[in-house]
Amino acid sequence: MTPIFNYKKILIAIILIPTYSNAEDWLASNGKYLTGDWQGYRTEFSQMGYDFSVDYSSIVTSNISGGYDRDKTARYSDQYTFGAKLDLKKIAGISDAQFVVSINDRNGRDITVDRIQDSRAPVIGSGAQSNYGRGQIWHIGQLWYQQKIFNNFMDFKIGRMAIGEDFDNNGCFFQNLSLCGSLAGHGSGVWYNTPVSQYGTRIKINFDKSNYAQFGAFLYNPSYLTREGSFKMNLSGRTGNMYVAELGHLISLGDKKLPGSLKLGGWYNTVNAADVLNDSEGHVYIVSKNPEKIHDGRYGGYFYLMQQVSDVGNDISRGLTLFIHFSANDKYTSTMDYQAQVGAVYKGLFASRPRDYISFGLNKMHVNQRLAQRADIANNLKGLNGYDNPSYQPVRSTEYSAELRYSAKITPWFSISPDIQLIANPGGVNVIKDAWVFGTQVNLSF
Repeated sequence: MTPIFNYKKILIAIILIPTYSNAEDWLASNGKYLTGDWQGYRTEFSQMGYDFSVDYSSIVTSNISGGYDRDKTARYSDQYTFGAKLDLKKIAGISDAQFVVSINDRNGRDITVDRIQDSRAPVIGSGAQSNYGRGQIWHIGQLWYQQKIFNNFMDFKIGRMAIGEDFDNNGCFFQNLSLCGSLAGHGSGVWYNTPVSQYGTRIKINFDKSNYAQFGAFLYNPSYLTREGSFKMNLSGRTGNMYVAELGHLISLGDKKLPGSLKLGGWYNTVNAADVLNDSEGHVYIVSKNPEKIHDGRYGGYFYLMQQVSDVGNDISRGLTLFIHFSANDKYTSTMDYQAQVGAVYKGLFASRPRDYISFGLNKMHVNQRLAQRADIANNLKGLNGYDNPSYQPVRSTEYSAELRYSAKITPWFSISPDIQLIANPGGVNVIKDAWVFGTQVNLSF
């Protein structure tokens, strides 16, 4: 049996990475990685079952106009992801199994926090920099084992993972956070997307090549969000459980079998949650002075449909794809009771640049009107009717965002994606002038 770790070869590769001089390998325009093949060690490691990755993503944005603070400036944020995938068939003879680990590091500041939002009414899910948030700290993003059995009829994962890694996963073709990733992670308060992971398991049943059902159970532990808890390996801080289920159908449209997918899912979190408006007697608690009503958990659901509708010269890697996405949270405990978005992605717009894409998305985030009612009552009780009063609670309604983005794949390991964004009614506050943001994202794979 091949040893699980060949320490000597790994050490040699680490030493050689910054020193080798194969010009065609380093920064190769057709290479998969910026650092190339490490004088052949990378391929050798992969053949042994070890695939290593280092990815970097940076975003620079500037507020062109509007927002709560109209003083113009620029902000930078980045994320580093260090990962390894172990093919356990090659390493230990375990068929259809792999072990994956990744660590994320986020840094920088966000134009949305610093200029666009009113801190009394933060934006709900439309941060202009998608790699900002969940603390500018290190996180364990992945630490899981995956096993496929019965000829891939059943597939299960166990370990630490982000819920959105498997559920409501639709990729990301945008820079604005509201248009990127699982929607339940934007407004539920209890669904964690990358870079935050939770201990759990996911079981997926593939009925055939087109239809599946998957179920997940996670130990809900908000302490993993913190700097102190992000690398905690024990279960201290756990407050409940998170359960998720999803039905999916993979679409092959027409004679050309244009790809698409349809997903329908729901989730339930067992942690007790306070009602945003009423006490246990059904009265507004800020009026009655009684404690908020406590609900036995929170819940929500989502729907996603994506379909490629055209190709270019029978090349289905190019063409137009349309999508619609919707999520809902329970009205008793949520800040945002629903989110809806539509958009389009065109891959290979130019024949000379088949790997580029252009994307356009529209997004609506609806603030729970029971929360708005509470804010209105609170202002009346205090005799406040002026938005400029620091004690005034903004009465929120709906926040909108839109983005137009072009992503240029310069090489397989380097892409640059300029975009223009509109964030209207930031935080759901129509008093704030609509904000225009210009940004650029750079991605590198080392």
